[in-house]
Amino acid sequence: MGTKLHLPHLSALALVLLAFTGPVTEMAGRLDDRLLSENRSPAGPSSASETLPSGIGAIWAVNDSEKIDKDDLQNPQKVSNSVWDGHRVMIFGARNEIIAFQLIIEANARGINKLSVAVADLKQKNGTAKIVYAAPVSDPTHYAGRPIQLFSENYMHVSAPTEARWIYKQGTPSAPKKPTGWKPVQLVPENAKPGKGGFPLKVEPSQNQAVWIEIYTSRKLPAGIYQGNVRVKADGELRDVPIELELFDFTLPDENSMTAMVYYEGLQTDLYQGRNLDAVYHRFAHRQRIELVNAYDEQSALKARGRLRGDDFTPAQGYEGPGENVGNKIIPASFYGPGDGYDERASAWRKTDAWMNFLRRTFPDAITFLYMPDEPRAADYARIRKLAGNVHSNPGPGKQLPIFVTKGYVKELDGAIDIWCSGPQAFDVRRALEERARGHDYWVYNGGRPFGGAIVIDAPATDARATIWGCFKHGIRVYFYWHGNHWQHNRQKQGERIQNVWANPITFDNRGQPNKPLTSQSFANGDGVLMYPGEEKLHPEEDRGIAGPCATIQLANFRRGLQDHQYLMLARKLGLNALINEVLESVVPRMFSEVQANSPVGFSETGNVYEAARYKLAKAIAGKQSERQPRDGSMEP
Repeated sequence: MGTKLHLPHLSALALVLLAFTGPVTEMAGRLDDRLLSENRSPAGPSSASETLPSGIGAIWAVNDSEKIDKDDLQNPQKVSNSVWDGHRVMIFGARNEIIAFQLIIEANARGINKLSVAVADLKQKNGTAKIVYAAPVSDPTHYAGRPIQLFSENYMHVSAPTEARWIYKQGTPSAPKKPTGWKPVQLVPENAKPGKGGFPLKVEPSQNQAVWIEIYTSRKLPAGIYQGNVRVKADGELRDVPIELELFDFTLPDENSMTAMVYYEGLQTDLYQGRNLDAVYHRFAHRQRIELVNAYDEQSALKARGRLRGDDFTPAQGYEGPGENVGNKIIPASFYGPGDGYDERASAWRKTDAWMNFLRRTFPDAITFLYMPDEPRAADYARIRKLAGNVHSNPGPGKQLPIFVTKGYVKELDGAIDIWCSGPQAFDVRRALEERARGHDYWVYNGGRPFGGAIVIDAPATDARATIWGCFKHGIRVYFYWHGNHWQHNRQKQGERIQNVWANPITFDNRGQPNKPLTSQSFANGDGVLMYPGEEKLHPEEDRGIAGPCATIQLANFRRGLQDHQYLMLARKLGLNALINEVLESVVPRMFSEVQANSPVGFSETGNVYEAARYKLAKAIAGKQSERQPRDGSMEP
């Protein structure tokens, strides 16, 4: 049991090239430079790679856009990847950014009875600045003073691949390569109940346990290198894994550069957690840079004034992170249908005038719309044209209420629709440009391979991130995901609709519907669930004891993509167009209508490629901004 795992004495560059040729070369170079400057070998024997009496077989790290299965002990990224040089964790980012990585603790044949992980602080090299850990409190969204956060990853067993052709089709070149097995899904705060994801953790013999570590870099941190250790304690044995953060000298804006809206049902939270936690869920979503949405009227919008104006997202309210003092923007007049009062012209004029006048007075920067019948068929077109005509004919301010439809362009609705919102399969790049030229907009929703990412458990983590990169490439300013907390199944579900979402990965299930063709007998793993209930009153055996939501790797990769989007927008503002084209070609060379139905996906499926692109952008942005910085130290506009 005392045998040591010796890694060859190769440079970090060589290690990375062995595992990933091309895309991560520049990142490997930066690792090499730092290591050589300190006369250290990145791959020699270290405390983090030994076989330990405590039951640890190996410790290694990987970026936040990978899913490492619970029983995957032969993953090639153990040698090196974008955050791991064989010895230490090396991450990077800007100010006002959430930077995450995964520490993988592999148990040997002994197993581990008590595993815990801690990060005390990161200290600025040759400086005095620190990023300091503080323990979590009962409210998981009390972020103030907590820039370092730790989560255990909960694994779910996917026994059958998603069977829903609009998400992906099994047996085709675009289907995920390994859809079944023990998949990491939820990110459970370290202070959850023992045995339910709280530290210490039990790791079965010859199994992995991933710990997700997030670091928020505040707006006032000076640029430079920050160093610290991840302390791993396994059955009394202590091991330190070095961590290094390269903080670039620029700041991500608090305002999002695009909007991601996710439908949310407070009633489901009430049902599963036994109380109203809407404020907690909205605060949680805000830190992920998404907006939870549903229909509003004047009364409910005024009640939500704090989150719509940004007052809920301040340190005084326990909030610290991206988007401080910035309110949500999406305030729909209806959702999943138009509701009542728009089928008759006079009523439609009154309602739309009242709504648009209210928004102008109260929330003048809001994005609003009237939601048409969802995913309409030809039989719905006549009614949609009537509804749109009633709104568009209004001589008053109500005329400006946009008509929104979850449909790709169809000529039968030409002129009636202000905002087309299609799935990736129906997003026509050329048509979107034409519609925008006519004063309309064209958004995208959900996912579906090979045209876009598949937002399910059995797809790679990068699918959510790729979706946002595709939005940047094709000028899509709003992304819509159909549900964030689809815990209680809709009426399509046959039998029991109260799902045990912690125990069963299938969250969308249309099987057994009467009088439906086989093509409608579908199910999906994790579809419609980007967050899980931290408390479980309906299935007490699954209660984590967390007074709010638990995130998922899918949601974390939406956040990562939205932060990447800000990098791309900053680069565009700085005129770095050649670099933008280069990284888009490496990450998302083909998306939406650029892809054929029977082809492989047109985007990268490994986080290393995205991280290499982000690193190039970070270097270029910091370099360009330093060129523009005047002698007095202030930044030119």
